[in-house]
Amino acid sequence: LGDVARHFFRNRIAVIGVSIILFYGVAAFAYPIFIEPNLASGVYDPVTGFDPDVIHPSAPGPGHLLGTDSLGRDVLAQILAGARPTWILSVVAALMTAVTATLIGAASAAFRGLLDATLARVSDAFLLLPAPIFMLLIGSGDLSQRIGPISFGLIYGLITGVGAGAIVLRAQALKVMASPFIDAARVSGAGRWRLVFRHVLPHLYPLAALYMMLAVVGAVVADAFATWLGQTGTRVNWGTVVYYGVNFPNPITGEIAWNVVLAPSLVLSVFAAGFYLVSVGLRDIADPRYRAESRR
Repeated sequence: LGDVARHFFRNRIAVIGVSIILFYGVAAFAYPIFIEPNLASGVYDPVTGFDPDVIHPSAPGPGHLLGTDSLGRDVLAQILAGARPTWILSVVAALMTAVTATLIGAASAAFRGLLDATLARVSDAFLLLPAPIFMLLIGSGDLSQRIGPISFGLIYGLITGVGAGAIVLRAQALKVMASPFIDAARVSGAGRWRLVFRHVLPHLYPLAALYMMLAVVGAVVADAFATWLGQTGTRVNWGTVVYYGVNFPNPITGEIAWNVVLAPSLVLSVFAAGFYLVSVGLRDIADPRYRAESRR
């Protein structure tokens, strides 16, 4: 892990991705500091806020840095409020994907036999059902208002980890189990559990982290689309900002306010790009050729 960390922080792309993610984390924590003290005025409430001194929707200005939507709500306040559930969702989805894929991949490679065959068939079945489509299906009924950030992240991470993540990590684990040092460990008396924890898992960490980052990108985008369609219980989200911006245009001209749609779309894209850049850095680190060249 220390070796992986050293190579990771030497990768400029990965460092840029981490900086973007940390910036969004600061923004998520800044919401209660800068916005909540002003909620008493009723202007910056992300759900019921309204500024009587401005004609809505309004363009970005001094009182509203990103403008307001047709319902009179401050766009920046909505984006900051939506950063909280998005952060929770991303962390839960990432951890669930990494843990599920790593455990299934390591168990399949170490124990083989019936367990390996069963887990492989289960992974193939989940691979045929994309996680974003599955989230839309389960959110189309009565469960739509019960799916919050944590439950959304758990379900999405489970589907991604059992499907594509487990298949890739299983292939890597099988490659490790066929290595000469595994035979040497068996000759020295190492059991299956020692092989898994001491020799297999350390070789799976970079790939697990890679799929963890990719799962976050998919989960954040899928959650935005689900909230845009009204199929989650989240009241304020980057997807809901776009939803209200599209479905509630200017009551006079009938035009969609560009700032209401563009601002959350850019915020969502940059946030997903941060995790993607981290995944690119981890992909390079997981490549043995890159690590060998970096040592020269």
